[in-house]
Amino acid sequence: MQRRRNLCSSIRSLGKLMGKDLQYLPAHPGYYRPFFKQLHPEQCDLTESRIRNIKSDVLFALRQSGSIQSKGSYMAPLVGEWHKLWETAESKKHMRRYCSRLMHYCSAQNIAPGEVNDEVLTVFLQALIDESFVKNPEKTQRDIIGIWNKLSEGVPAWPSVRLVLPSKRNSYTTPLENFPQSFRDDVAALVDHWSGKDILDETAPMKPLKPRTIKSRLYRLRQIVSALVIQGMPIDEITSLSAFTQVEAAKTALRFYLKRANDQTTSQVHGLAILIKTLAKHWVCVDEEHLEKLKELCSRVDPKFKGLTEKNKLRLRQFDDPRNVRLLLNFPQQQAVRIQRDDRGLRNQAVAVQIALAVEILLMAPMRAANLVNINIERHIQRSRNGQAGVVHIVIPGSEVKNGDDLEYELPQETVELLDVYLKHYHPRLADGDCPWLFPGKGNGSKTRELFGDQISKHVFKATGLSINLHLFRHISAKLYLDNNPGGYEVVRRHLGHRSTETTLRFYSGTEQAAASRHFDATILQLRHGTSSAERAG
Repeated sequence: MQRRRNLCSSIRSLGKLMGKDLQYLPAHPGYYRPFFKQLHPEQCDLTESRIRNIKSDVLFALRQSGSIQSKGSYMAPLVGEWHKLWETAESKKHMRRYCSRLMHYCSAQNIAPGEVNDEVLTVFLQALIDESFVKNPEKTQRDIIGIWNKLSEGVPAWPSVRLVLPSKRNSYTTPLENFPQSFRDDVAALVDHWSGKDILDETAPMKPLKPRTIKSRLYRLRQIVSALVIQGMPIDEITSLSAFTQVEAAKTALRFYLKRANDQTTSQVHGLAILIKTLAKHWVCVDEEHLEKLKELCSRVDPKFKGLTEKNKLRLRQFDDPRNVRLLLNFPQQQAVRIQRDDRGLRNQAVAVQIALAVEILLMAPMRAANLVNINIERHIQRSRNGQAGVVHIVIPGSEVKNGDDLEYELPQETVELLDVYLKHYHPRLADGDCPWLFPGKGNGSKTRELFGDQISKHVFKATGLSINLHLFRHISAKLYLDNNPGGYEVVRRHLGHRSTETTLRFYSGTEQAAASRHFDATILQLRHGTSSAERAG
C-alpha cells in the first residue's frame, strides 16, 4: 500500500514538473530522458534523493504497465560466472563499478562473460535507450566498452575479447587520403597557399590563415567531395579541386546537405557554398559568368540569419531569472571555497578549482574560447608590480585574436585572489614540472577547447542546473550588462573586442527586451495597485 502511495505521489509530481496532464504523458522512457537529464535540485526545489525516487517510481510504473519489456532487473544480484568475475576484479573497484550496469544486464539476460561481444553491446545500447533514464546512452555504452577493454588487459580472469569502440558520430565523410593522388596534390598546394609559405606568391592571402582555420576549411572541403561520392560520382573522377567548382557538381553537393537539413537552408550549407565559390574564384580561376552562377547558389542557400541563434536565445532566457544569474555569478567563488575547505590534495579537486577560475575569467573577461585555453602565464598575465599586490591585466596581442585586435582586461581583486590561490596550490598538481599554460592539459600543453568546454559545462550544470557552453559566456556577459544598462552597446563592443558597433548591435539588439518588459509591466502594475510616481511626488 505504501509503495502504491509513493508511486502515485511520484507520478503526480512528474506531471506538475512537466506541466502536463498525466493522461497525455506517453509510456516510453525516451520521452522522459531529456526532461530528467535537465532536472536539477537548484531548478525545481526538490532534493537529489527525491528526484532519484521519482525516476525510480516512473521506471517501475513503465515496467508494470508493460511498456518496458525486460527479462529481468539490471539490479538483480550477479550470479554464477558474473559473481566470480566481480570478486576477481576486487582490486579494480572503480572500474568494475562502472561496468556493473553491463554486468547486471548480462547476468539478468543469462549471457555469460565469455559471450560478450559487439553484438551484445549493440543490444545493450538499445536496452539503455528503451528501458532506462540514462542521460546519454551512447556515451555510457562507449565508456563501458573502454573500461571493459582496460579490465581485459589488467585482470587475468577477465574475458580477453576486445570490444570495438563505436565512432562518436555516424561519419559519412570519406578521408581525403582515399581520393586520387592528383587531388591530394592539389589540396596540399592549396594548404601551402593558405599558409603563406611562399611570400612571393601574389595570389596568396595577405595574412596567412591560422592552422585552426585551415583545418576547418579542409573538413568542409572533405564534406563537399564526400557528398559527390555519396551522390554517385566515381571517386576516381575527382582528380582536382575544379571537380566540385563546376556548377552542376556544386548543386549536387549542396543538395545532399539540404536534404539532411530537411530542405532548409542552414549556416553549414551556406558555408559550403561560400567555400566552393571562393576556391572557384581564387584557386581554379573560373570565368566571370561561371562565378556569377556560383554566387547565385550562395545567395539561394543563404539562411539570411543575423544575430543570435534560436538555441542561444533559449539558453540566455535562463538568465531572465535573477536567481539563475546569482547561481552563475557565485559559482566560481563557491566552488573554490568548497574545494579549499575539504582539500585532500587530489587532482580532480585541482581541476575543479581550475574550472572555477576559468568561469571567473570568462565572467569578468569574456574572451573567445581559443584565447582562454591558450592563456600563457608569462606572456598574457601582466602585473603592475612584483608580488600579489598591484594591478593585474590579461593582455592578448591581436596576432592571437580572431579579428586581429588586441585584447586587454584589468581583473577585479576577487578574480586576482582566486588566480593567485590557483597558481600557488592547484596549478602545480595539474602540470608536469614547469608549464607556462594557465590551464595545462595532456603532455603539459594547453588544454583543448573541446575538453575544457565539456568540463566547464558539466561542472556548472552539476552545481547550478544551468545549461551553458564555453562560447555562451560572451553572450551572457553582454546580456547581463545590457539588462542593467539599456543601450550600452559601446561598452559591450569594447569589452567583447568587436571591431564595429554594427556587429554588437546585430547580435545583441533586443536582448534587453525582457528587462524592458519587466520594467514596463512593473509600471503598469504599480498604476493598477497603487499610485504613479508623479502622484507620490505630489
